[in-house]
Amino acid sequence: MIKHITALLMVAALATTSVAQTAFWSQDFGGGFPAGWTTTDGNNQNVLWTWCPNPNAGNTNPGCAPLFDDGLNQQTAFAAPTAANGFMTCDSDEAGPKPQNHRSRLTTSAINCAGQPVVFVQFASHIGVFEVPAPDGAILRVSTDNVNWTSFNNLYPGIDNSDIDARWSDNPQFVVVDISSVAANQPTVYLQWQWEGNWEYFWSIDDVELLNGNPLPRYDVAVVDFFYPASSFATPADQIATDTFGFGCTVVNKGVEPATNVRIAAVVDSFAGAPLFLETIAAGDMNPGDTVTVQFANTFVPRLPAGNYRVYYTAEADSTDVRPNDNTAGDPFVVTGLTFSKENVPQVGFRPGTVSGTSWGAGNLYLMSPLSPDIYEARTASFAFSAPAGLPIGDVNVAISLLRVKDDVLPDFSNFTATDFPGENVDFVGFALYDAPDDQQPGALVNVDIIDFSTGDVGVKLDPGGRYFLFATYADDSRTVFQVFNTELNYPGISTVIWNGDWFLGGFSGGPSAVVRMGLGVTVSTDDQALPEQALRIFPNPVNSVLNMTVDFAEPTAATITIFDQTGRVMVLEDRPGLMNDQLQYPVANLAPGSYYARISTAQGSLTKTFVKVK
Repeated sequence: MIKHITALLMVAALATTSVAQTAFWSQDFGGGFPAGWTTTDGNNQNVLWTWCPNPNAGNTNPGCAPLFDDGLNQQTAFAAPTAANGFMTCDSDEAGPKPQNHRSRLTTSAINCAGQPVVFVQFASHIGVFEVPAPDGAILRVSTDNVNWTSFNNLYPGIDNSDIDARWSDNPQFVVVDISSVAANQPTVYLQWQWEGNWEYFWSIDDVELLNGNPLPRYDVAVVDFFYPASSFATPADQIATDTFGFGCTVVNKGVEPATNVRIAAVVDSFAGAPLFLETIAAGDMNPGDTVTVQFANTFVPRLPAGNYRVYYTAEADSTDVRPNDNTAGDPFVVTGLTFSKENVPQVGFRPGTVSGTSWGAGNLYLMSPLSPDIYEARTASFAFSAPAGLPIGDVNVAISLLRVKDDVLPDFSNFTATDFPGENVDFVGFALYDAPDDQQPGALVNVDIIDFSTGDVGVKLDPGGRYFLFATYADDSRTVFQVFNTELNYPGISTVIWNGDWFLGGFSGGPSAVVRMGLGVTVSTDDQALPEQALRIFPNPVNSVLNMTVDFAEPTAATITIFDQTGRVMVLEDRPGLMNDQLQYPVANLAPGSYYARISTAQGSLTKTFVKVK
């Protein structure tokens, strides 16, 4: 699943709203630590709230917390509306581990809420946890006497220490809490932010307001989570047809009014024109805070030519949505000529916190279609890495391994029991070795040829229906290297895997995708099952500018036309449905003089002809 979850309940993103409300008290911390406010640690661990004057200061200012903008956490400076003039923060990380949890409290001076029959608190925030989930540890307390307190919990649903994606809130996340049950019409009200934790990251707040109405929108249905059905971001056209797509998503009513006649749709399109797939589900009425998860009944078989596509989900209701931006969520996928990839761009470097033994590695699972009419080879591996401080990039060595998963491993890998590398559940079929040059740029994409382990030749024949791991492995001094990943796409099944003294089929926590791509080529060996000679004729031969192909089948036949050179490098790859007695033309004027192959492949077999390109 790809998470697009904004906390609901009493929490929501700030937005324009049709509900009338006015702020009757506010604090933006522009003048430093506010007069009359206090900070204490209820567990006497001396972890206190401080005033930070600059969101970009980090540890250069003793009142500020680190930014945690490293490759793993990828956080940015606090982005509250007035963070530039100062905000309050509790730096749990700086305190380090404590004998017991800290219970850090920030308490306001007295606030007059007399004459306010409805009182809502709203504040901008950014929180990161490591040990204690935020719904349990970060609470807002309200009192009318500074002695007896009412707690409002679950300010940050879903923010916990389960993985790196879940540890951090949005930046900023606007928290909205109805405190009318305690504060309405009271002349003296105290607010208190209490954080119980132990060596967490930080909790920052800013732009606190008390309002006489609910600032949440009246009408707002949102797609907050969805299923990404593609097994890879980029898949060759001949391979994706068996990658059947299923669809599902989660929709929440974030508004304060019921949403009537909610409709939820799953769509596949090419960013233009009519949808390639569209299914709509009637979800009925949704009360405020209701969540509905739907699974769509129909599937989509992506028999698609090379190009850019997307899967997305929409939600709408009878009422006009105040925040239409969150009514749609989705992600793209690409159909390529000959490239498998789990991502579209290198982003960030990761490595295990502790490297076991002498090596570790990251790889991707790629699936070959059992119905592809042609036979392909794994020709190239493309990957990216960066060296840590103290290790010259020219000293980095990378081992590429192509591993075929054995057929007796179940589809869900539940009987995958390997502990060593490569282990008893895979066969080692291809490899490459790479020594980085001194002038290589960190994070640059590197391409290497894959060598067949049995023959020593470039290119490893891939079995139709075969499952393959393509690994980049770092050993000895290179084990401190950061493999590059992308965090945008998170697959529902086994996709990126890690080796670090043991197999981790779920990859790194949070599910980032390794930049380890596999480039295919067409095998130049003879046809395993030859079609009749008359099925394909080519002329002229030699050819200068246009190659003509005449095909002859007794009935309409789906075929793949491939033109490739003597190394298996493909110049033309085209799926043609319903061929019988047809003449096809392909420009070849831009090809270098030499010998080439033209192949037609069908479910019944293939036929390859050689032609010569002349000047």
